[in-house]
Amino acid sequence: MQITLLAIGKTQSKWIEQGTQVYVDRLRHYGKFAFVETADAKLRQSKKDPEAVQKAEAEILEKHLGSVDFLVLLDERGKAHSSLQFATQLQKWQNRGLKHAMFVIGGPYGFAATIRDRADAFWSMGPLTFSHQMIRPFAAEQIYRAHTILKGEPYHHE
Repeated sequence: MQITLLAIGKTQSKWIEQGTQVYVDRLRHYGKFAFVETADAKLRQSKKDPEAVQKAEAEILEKHLGSVDFLVLLDERGKAHSSLQFATQLQKWQNRGLKHAMFVIGGPYGFAATIRDRADAFWSMGPLTFSHQMIRPFAAEQIYRAHTILKGEPYHHE
């Protein structure tokens, strides 16, 4: 199963980029994985309107959603899962024969209704609020952790 972690916009923080890349590299050992950063939404407004930003980002996201069987939006209002629950869910998707699952990290204003309507699930990374930039390495690490749990490798300690 292809797993894609898609993030709106490019990060300007070298440490976030490097932290994410550590897990992207590790994930290649477990199968088809891609980390994709989209172009930034360009608006001609000095004061950004959240709805306009969401709409511009939705147009960018739509270009990447064509072959997705299961779409998960990482959203602070979504359902939180433990690492073991996440690994179990990943196994269920693989058993169902899904070809492509995608996790999407939105921008600072969240997702437009058009993208929310396409989602199969909404997941939270926990009750704390993190910047959309910081979620990149956290999400990549959790996908990696799920794979190590499923393989019975010693990375995850209970």
